[in-house]
Amino acid sequence: MAHDGEGGAGDGILARRQARAEKDRLKAGFGARLKVLLDLTGLSSREFAARFPAYKDSTVRKYTLGTNLPPWDFLDDLLTEVARRTDDPAAPQRRTELFTAYRTVLIDTGADLHGSDQNSLLLRLLDGEETLRRLGVELAEVRGRENELRQDLEEELRRAQAAPGTGHQERRRRLEEEGGALAARRDELVHRRGAVVTELDDCRGRLAVMEAAEGSGDMVPAGTGAGAGAHQASVPPLPPGSPTTPAAPSKHGGRRPLVLIGAVGAVVLLAGGVAIGVWATGSNDADNRASSPERTISSTSDAPRTSTPTPSPEAPSVSATPAAPTAEQSSWSLIEDLVPMDVYPEGTDRSFTTGALTVNNHEYPATLYAYEAERTWQLGREYRTFTATAGVSDSTPSGDVITFTVQVDDAVVKELQMRAGDPVKKVSIPVSGAFRIKLTAQESFSTQNGYGAWIDPVVTK
Repeated sequence: MAHDGEGGAGDGILARRQARAEKDRLKAGFGARLKVLLDLTGLSSREFAARFPAYKDSTVRKYTLGTNLPPWDFLDDLLTEVARRTDDPAAPQRRTELFTAYRTVLIDTGADLHGSDQNSLLLRLLDGEETLRRLGVELAEVRGRENELRQDLEEELRRAQAAPGTGHQERRRRLEEEGGALAARRDELVHRRGAVVTELDDCRGRLAVMEAAEGSGDMVPAGTGAGAGAHQASVPPLPPGSPTTPAAPSKHGGRRPLVLIGAVGAVVLLAGGVAIGVWATGSNDADNRASSPERTISSTSDAPRTSTPTPSPEAPSVSATPAAPTAEQSSWSLIEDLVPMDVYPEGTDRSFTTGALTVNNHEYPATLYAYEAERTWQLGREYRTFTATAGVSDSTPSGDVITFTVQVDDAVVKELQMRAGDPVKKVSIPVSGAFRIKLTAQESFSTQNGYGAWIDPVVTK
């Protein structure tokens, strides 16, 4: 009997060794694929880390050797760099294949959407990013339809004035009902997206803690999975119903919600899919924190509530030839120092006005304000941080909502929704490695009486 027991224990040890060896083989195979992609960029691991400061040289080498599996963000950055340096017509297909293989390796090495080990957190990031992409697509569709409805309603009002009748009233009622339903759907999507972003930030914070512990020798490499050994470092799972657990500090500063060009959607379909309803509950989006190993959003700070002066109607326009920054300069104003790529005539749609604006009874002399506008600056991967303050003019009608967004390259990394009287909100986003940045402000009801203001927008090196 004792002999049989010893034999059973030996078989168990052998089985665990074989399982570990199989996981190591899978990770090494995936690392070899990453090494091929890195070679296509023409960069060494050190040069890649210099271009993308979110990663250390040693971390990149661990990924390409298969010691550790990388986060979703690394794959996207690597593929982006490959696309920038090579003209590959099969790039979309290769992207889909890579992310399909990535998800398969995560699952085969023991990752679980409800787990708290490194690979499980990586899987949660992958599926969470896909959920975020889908929510973004639906939100854009809802907002587009809302804009169409506003135009239809304005047209119906003009027709009713020209030829009054009950038919116009009925059609207007239907349009208003549809608009109300869309507004409710938009609020729900924004709420869900905020919950997803908070979850992703939390996952990235936990991963950063694990990486830091690994670097100090306190834990084994990623991919060992639950029960891999006595030295496995474990992060406690999220409390039930609490997606807003504060994220642990990240050495990368968090990660943005990047958007795969339809690729991750194919990944989920090709891989058979996994239920991702875990991402669908959560917290308020008023201080939505979307981030990336290079791009984090700071917490907001509030200014006192006060009320109502009006914006300056005669604010000066952006100078087409700002003064060149001095050699000693460490920060550059997006208003005074850097020339935007797309300056629309002031007073037209998509245009910002530059000048003073009163927010919460305080006049800010350097603002970009508009009821609907966007503006893009070329950063050229030369800057480290973007900072600004968002606020709503005191002249904005009650109930009107201003939506602010910050887009870094192809990803919206910050979105705020504010009303008149709301405290101003400060935003700080690392932009190391960023090529462009776009700021937008959008009034919800298009009354053209509400102004969203980016106050003192600055980039620093």
